[in-house]
Amino acid sequence: MTTEATTLRKAGDFELGIPGFWYSDLYDPTRLADLTESFYRQLESDDPGLAREFASYRATLGEGMARPAESALLIRVAPHQSAFIARLFRIEKERRCSHDEHAAHDAVLRFKKDVVTRRGLKKYKDPGSLEHEDIFASGFLTALRPDLDRILATDAELGVSIASCELLDLEAAWRKAEDARNPVPVPETQREQATTLRRNAGLDAAPDDAGMLAWLDASLDRIARWAVNACHDRHHKNLRRDWVSLTQPEDLDWPNGLVKHERPRADLPEAIEGPPGTHRDRDGFKLTDRRETLRYILDQTEYCVFCHEREKDSCSRGLPLPRRDKPVQRNPLGVALNGCPLDERISEMHYLKRRGDTIAALAMVCIDNPMCPTTGHRICNDCMKACIYQKQEPVNIPQNETRALTDTLNLPWGVEIYGLLTRWNPINVRRPYALPYNGKNVLVVGMGPAGFSLAQYLMAEGFGVVGIDGLKIEPLPAELVGDENHAPKAIRDYSDIEEILDQRVALGFGGVAEYGITVRWDKNFLKLIYLTLTRRQNFRVYGGIRFGGTLTAEDAWDLGFHHVAVAAGAGKPTLASVKNNLIPGVRAASDFLMALQLTGAGKGAAIANMQLRLPVVVVGGGLTGIDTATEAMAYYPVQVIKVLDRHEKLVADLGEEAAWAIYNPEEREILEEFIAHGKVLRAERDAAHTEGRTPSYAKFIREWGGVTLLYRKRMVDSPAYRLNHEEIIKAFEEGITYVECFDPREAVADEYGWLRAVKFERIVESEPGQWKSSGEVVEFPARALLVAAGTSPNINYEREEPGRLALDDRRRFFKGFKVVDGKLVNAAQTPADPGFFTSYDHDGHFISYYGDNHPVFAGSVVKAVASARYGARAVTDVFAAELAGLDPSSQETRNHAWKSLSERLDESLLVVVHDVVRLTPNIVEVIVKAPMQARKFHPGQFFRFQNFESLSPVLDGTRVNQEGIALTGAWVDPEQGLLSMIALELGVSSRLCSFLKKDDRVV
Repeated sequence: MTTEATTLRKAGDFELGIPGFWYSDLYDPTRLADLTESFYRQLESDDPGLAREFASYRATLGEGMARPAESALLIRVAPHQSAFIARLFRIEKERRCSHDEHAAHDAVLRFKKDVVTRRGLKKYKDPGSLEHEDIFASGFLTALRPDLDRILATDAELGVSIASCELLDLEAAWRKAEDARNPVPVPETQREQATTLRRNAGLDAAPDDAGMLAWLDASLDRIARWAVNACHDRHHKNLRRDWVSLTQPEDLDWPNGLVKHERPRADLPEAIEGPPGTHRDRDGFKLTDRRETLRYILDQTEYCVFCHEREKDSCSRGLPLPRRDKPVQRNPLGVALNGCPLDERISEMHYLKRRGDTIAALAMVCIDNPMCPTTGHRICNDCMKACIYQKQEPVNIPQNETRALTDTLNLPWGVEIYGLLTRWNPINVRRPYALPYNGKNVLVVGMGPAGFSLAQYLMAEGFGVVGIDGLKIEPLPAELVGDENHAPKAIRDYSDIEEILDQRVALGFGGVAEYGITVRWDKNFLKLIYLTLTRRQNFRVYGGIRFGGTLTAEDAWDLGFHHVAVAAGAGKPTLASVKNNLIPGVRAASDFLMALQLTGAGKGAAIANMQLRLPVVVVGGGLTGIDTATEAMAYYPVQVIKVLDRHEKLVADLGEEAAWAIYNPEEREILEEFIAHGKVLRAERDAAHTEGRTPSYAKFIREWGGVTLLYRKRMVDSPAYRLNHEEIIKAFEEGITYVECFDPREAVADEYGWLRAVKFERIVESEPGQWKSSGEVVEFPARALLVAAGTSPNINYEREEPGRLALDDRRRFFKGFKVVDGKLVNAAQTPADPGFFTSYDHDGHFISYYGDNHPVFAGSVVKAVASARYGARAVTDVFAAELAGLDPSSQETRNHAWKSLSERLDESLLVVVHDVVRLTPNIVEVIVKAPMQARKFHPGQFFRFQNFESLSPVLDGTRVNQEGIALTGAWVDPEQGLLSMIALELGVSSRLCSFLKKDDRVV
């Protein structure tokens, strides 16, 4: 590169480890093409034969190649790509250390396979007949290997494994010497080694070969007998929990045993709780489920039988019936075993991870699932259901996938490596690098998993993508994103952007991934995806923009879009047919979760007004109901301790009498209740802090009424049990009570009109699968009723613009079409013929739909991502002929057009404060510059208004950010793009309007 070219580089740029490449090049599609060629040359230099095979594969895109042969080729090439990436970021040493860290666990896995399982559990079927020996207390191991003291003290499992593997190696050498057909003399070094072990054990000199073999076999048998005892003996529960070598897959009891439980109430036999000893304490909204250890992950990869080698990888492709032309099998719960909706190369990932190459494993994942932070641990398990192991516990694939990601992220420059793999992945021969901007613009409606995944796939094909969402989306720091003059700030350590979950700003980006999924999932992954996409040259995102309100399809065409993709999710909650379902205390579960996440109510510094009283009753049998129950349990202590702290400050400022004078009798009763509970829970928190433990709030919450989830059928019939029973297990661990076979009928009010109880009718099974009412009504005390009865697809655009988008026969989803030769053709809306297009066809413009909007892909995050993967191909095909004739020499013109579109969108869609005028002591006028909204204003409209948390001030330890509040439109000036709204200062959030100032960004 010339000196002149170097001087034109962006600020903050730096040179990489591959000569001629700079950091900013990783965001330039033309330079990614050059980087791909550089990798091919390196592969040719390292392994000419493999390079030729791979070149042939690239030329044919694998057409006609058997899947096992393709997998084998990719597995051979992936480590070369991993080494190339390590060189690019100058982390060759760290890559080797990572490999060594993986290899350090080999002894444990060998010990489990060859000693615990083969010599122990398979030989000794009746552990009760074995004499018990503690090999630690007896000094057996340290007598053999005195140098193991240090290892045994810090990692006893590894110490036992090292000693066992040494004995296994020696035994193998003596067995070869005893082989009558082909004897191999024992090497002298191993004779000396065995003699030393015997001498350490206080035995006489080495016996003859037969005697030595017998002693080695007896020593291994001694360890194996101890291991069998440890696997079964109740005194070794802690070892079984912590040692992967002592854990064995359990048989699956599908109808009854997937969730261990007990029925503690004779008066209510339908009530179910977790078994004693399984409770875990939880404090607020930190990450509740840390990933498993590397040793556990490697044990799981060892458990995998690498089915890809025999084209039996059902985890990826589904578990077929004996006749492959028939549909896939179903498990005993009736769930179709389709495997991963993304066809992710799972077995190949395991193979690479087991061999210690975590970057190669992640690259393999990213071929089919570049948005893998969205999937994995505590998100999806379609792969586990379809695992080849159907009668015993399956391989924990989601944990393994997430570990491949996190181990990469925790390398130096790991964030940059992951981001690069979403734009450049040479083993993905169908799209090895993202294409330059092709001049076609797609408006993606909804920034949930389907929406942001669609953005990823479309940008890989060169489309310009603009995402909009009806909710607020917080801006990222400008330095992390970069611009045309500044390279994004390179992130060396993942910890630089990682946040504690109960302190993070709720970004709003991610839709249901942000507000519908709880802190069982690490939402730092959501920030990672947001950052990765926002750094792309041809991506923009705007929050607070409602499709059909602020922006219509016709507006999109006028602005310069060529396609609209609707990924607006399932936005309408189903209301239970409960009498008095609008009284205070009754709330939709999805609304509760959204308010909890997006207002920051779970943070001590937030002023969000979200009141929750005990007892809490949750209605529903799906995963939303489970999440709602656990989050209500976690929110209550945060709420009452915060109320107590702030009440004490108010008393200190105003005095006791004045502080209480502002409340009416109803409010006073609630406050007294919260203060009493807050004192108990705060004392428990302080005691736990002193004792160095997690506070145990659940026991108190249960005394005060607790959180109960009720479902109209049996637990085993519920969607949560059928789809992801592990979530029920985790909920039981947090202290939730599950009551089956009850259907809600009436919300009962107290003297103030607030919820006091809920009447349920007992439901009975008249015959298998047939349920009917018993006529018996049972009243459950409840101060909060959270209804999780499901949601409906967001088809509001058709309701607001009737006749524009045809609905299916049930009027739940859009009717599905495919585009053939530029014309819409009816689609069957089946997995084989999903049909991603709506009925809209205006001057060659189409509208497609995805995720929960689509009947084939509704119901889970991973299905939403899959809809984006396959739907992006359908959109690309619409423009294929036009893009085939793209002139590379016009690239600068296209780039300039994208810049112009971005500027127009910023001018039209960004909302900033123009002025704040106090009209009376209690009325504030907020005037904003919002051109698009001003042009769409109609008298009588209300606006959902709030500021950005990341841009709001902090006063005396409290973040001054608003909940979304409804403001009345007063007047409008479309020419100036000004919109006036009136705020009545009736609550804390509306009073915060006074803190706004000119040029503040709001939504």
